Amino acid sequence: MPFPHLTGSSLDRATFLELVLDHVSDCLVAVDTEGLVVLINAPYCKLLGGNPDDFIGRHITEVVSPHTRLHRVARGEEVAAAVPLEVRGCKLIARQVPVLQEGTIVGAVGLALFSNYELLKKTYTMAFDSSIALQNSRTGWSAQYRMADILGTGPAMEALRAELALAASHSLPTLIEGETGTGKELAAQAIHNASDRARGPFVWINCASIPEQLIDAELFGYEAGAFTGASARGKPGKFELAAGGTIFLDEIGDMPMSLQASLLRALQSQSIVRVGGTSPIGINARVIAATNRQLSEAVRQGKFREDLYYRLAMFTVSIPPLRERDDLEAFIDQLLPKLASRHGLHRRNLPPAQRAALAEYPWPGNVRQLEGVLLRLLMTGKVTLPELPDDPTNASSFQGRGATSNLNLSEHLAQEKKRLIKEALERCDHDRTRAAELLGISRASLYREL
Repeated sequence: MPFPHLTGSSLDRATFLELVLDHVSDCLVAVDTEGLVVLINAPYCKLLGGNPDDFIGRHITEVVSPHTRLHRVARGEEVAAAVPLEVRGCKLIARQVPVLQEGTIVGAVGLALFSNYELLKKTYTMAFDSSIALQNSRTGWSAQYRMADILGTGPAMEALRAELALAASHSLPTLIEGETGTGKELAAQAIHNASDRARGPFVWINCASIPEQLIDAELFGYEAGAFTGASARGKPGKFELAAGGTIFLDEIGDMPMSLQASLLRALQSQSIVRVGGTSPIGINARVIAATNRQLSEAVRQGKFREDLYYRLAMFTVSIPPLRERDDLEAFIDQLLPKLASRHGLHRRNLPPAQRAALAEYPWPGNVRQLEGVLLRLLMTGKVTLPELPDDPTNASSFQGRGATSNLNLSEHLAQEKKRLIKEALERCDHDRTRAAELLGISRASLYREL
């Protein structure tokens, strides 16, 4: 059947659509519910080195890659919003979605957003910067980091990036596990910015830094006059602010047991009731939680609700501690210039002796601690490594001094901590976010110290 608007043309609808798809610069392929290729455009054929007749009727894993998940999407098993995929040596970012007819899945279509990886990085960065500026002007809740900010090489980091990309391809509640300072919030922001919710807000709350009596109000909001000191107009909670985006529950393991039931109810019903309210409010926020604790062990000890744990851990990402990674030197070489640029400091080279000292240190504070040491290196030219609590040489130096010396040590450490915090605040014009970065601690930790 010819198109009515194509005056003087004998093209039928199918031929015209094939021409349109062939003129799209991105690679496109469609499969039926069996995973067999039913449509493929010219750019994809060029990448694969063949003609449409060479690929139509064959299974998608034979045509594109055994790692593609398009056939699973066609069966309704998943939706892949932003999946890294390598085809014939080219790195692509694929979006794979089901095709529905009257509510029934009849196949799936895969679109490789870019076949030029360097162009992808450049274009995505420009789009990200524009999106962040727009989000900041509207809500102030936005994610700063993306996949490219996750530094490091080697199998462990490649596996982590693959896990994060998989987490970004769906909206299941995700639990990020890792020791203090491994970069759990960075990972959460990277998931958000690689997902189909990237244009929405990224709202965070530290479950350990909010007083127990205020967590309900912070998460779910409150109505006017709900309690003494409440705003006369009421206030939306974090779940409402995160509508269409992501809510990040940091340090979820520290949430009081008394409030875990309220969170579980919200996740199960996809609705909340404001403090002092009478009507439920629907929520549309993807939940990402993070913890530096072994929540499964906390469940066994009765310190964390089992049903809430399974609700939050539908998909789990584990971030390896720095001491278990084999890319420390390469990681430092990537991190040093970024820190120098971020803080306006002069770049310095790392002498072999100092490099060896960094490689031998176990880094109990992980990346956050390493950033603090490298920042001091950039400022002073020296590597200063804190003595470890169980360091035999450190312990021997205090033998036989008694409790008075321990008290003096505590006082000394407290004064030194106070001095460093004051110095960081002055350097950053009392910008607490920048001061926390300079000190190598989280914003919540800085607020607690203050």
